[in-house]
Amino acid sequence: SQESSSSSWGWNKVSQNEKEEYIPGPRLATALAVLPSSNNDDSNNNAVLLGGWDPQTAGTGGIILEDVTMLDMDSLVWSQYASTIANDDDDDDQNDNNQVTIPGGPTSRHVAVPLSIQSNNDDNDKVRHVICLHNHRCNDHVLLFSDTSSSKEGSMCDAKWEHQPTTGDVPSSRGLHCAMSLTYGLSDDDNDANTSTKAMVIFGGAAKDGNMSNEVFVLDVRSWKWTRLDCSSSAGDGDDDDADDAHDIPTPRAGACLCPLDENSVLLFGGAMPATADEGGGLLGLNDVWVLRIDMEHGKGKWECLIRSQSVVDNDEDNNDVVRPPGRNAATLCAIDAGKFLPNMKAGTEGDDGKSSCFLLQGGWYPFRKTYDDVFLLRINSSE
Repeated sequence: SQESSSSSWGWNKVSQNEKEEYIPGPRLATALAVLPSSNNDDSNNNAVLLGGWDPQTAGTGGIILEDVTMLDMDSLVWSQYASTIANDDDDDDQNDNNQVTIPGGPTSRHVAVPLSIQSNNDDNDKVRHVICLHNHRCNDHVLLFSDTSSSKEGSMCDAKWEHQPTTGDVPSSRGLHCAMSLTYGLSDDDNDANTSTKAMVIFGGAAKDGNMSNEVFVLDVRSWKWTRLDCSSSAGDGDDDDADDAHDIPTPRAGACLCPLDENSVLLFGGAMPATADEGGGLLGLNDVWVLRIDMEHGKGKWECLIRSQSVVDNDEDNNDVVRPPGRNAATLCAIDAGKFLPNMKAGTEGDDGKSSCFLLQGGWYPFRKTYDDVFLLRINSSE
């Protein structure tokens, strides 16, 4: 990992126009996903914000939200979604004003992942873009959200929800898990908008009683069947000289980051796990980095640890080559185009074959100790 020393890095605050008809309120434990355009470019993409928790006044407990709002990625203007179907007593995906809400009611600590799946019509070569929401209520289904607007004019856009039944090894009820999609052609640098999703992957999370998980589930979006991955092949050979590898899988945790690495692999960072008494109890923020390679055909996964979790205070501060974000959960991790966003980062550095993948880590929370506003860059060489 490394920090960028480029003087061009910085944040630009987007000023909210007081004349905007709608701006979503503050929230935590929310989920946001981008619906891609049907065109072969980045125009007309919409970021969809789904529910969350508004803490409101301290001591009140706050409220859990059920709203669905859209951010136009071109104009950076917020809009609400409306249903073109009249509400009736059986509908729970819209309020009395026909504004689209999350089916089942308010939700937080959920995940939302954009998917490009086979179209419902007879043209099997076409895909449609949806957002898949998974929360603690999804015991036999997932929720699919699609934008049905013919245009983006005005403050209300059309949308609909679908209850998609699922089968197989359905994940137990959980929250604070992380999720990401596997996409055909991703490893071939195929950026075509019609590239289809083959699966959604979820990892970890916590049950209502607080027990955390390190399970991995894969949802095949062609059959809508869940598979709980067998990751036992990740264990080492038991060599006493390498005890850390004897059980080389991530510890159970919540609030980790998951990001696609290639067509069959995902990248995992951090999260929080219960701390031991020697560690002071409470929750321990993690900063480890893992790769999970997935064999969907055989229902197997293999973990590889790239960077082990370590307290930042244990680092050698005199060694400027060692850069490590402090342990945290509830951060964001996303892949970036280094050639576009980091022009000063050139291939040819030690261990770099010119095929590095770069990921941007931002923010997060060390439970009950500190909230972070820092930014780190993680670079992974394809030969590693």
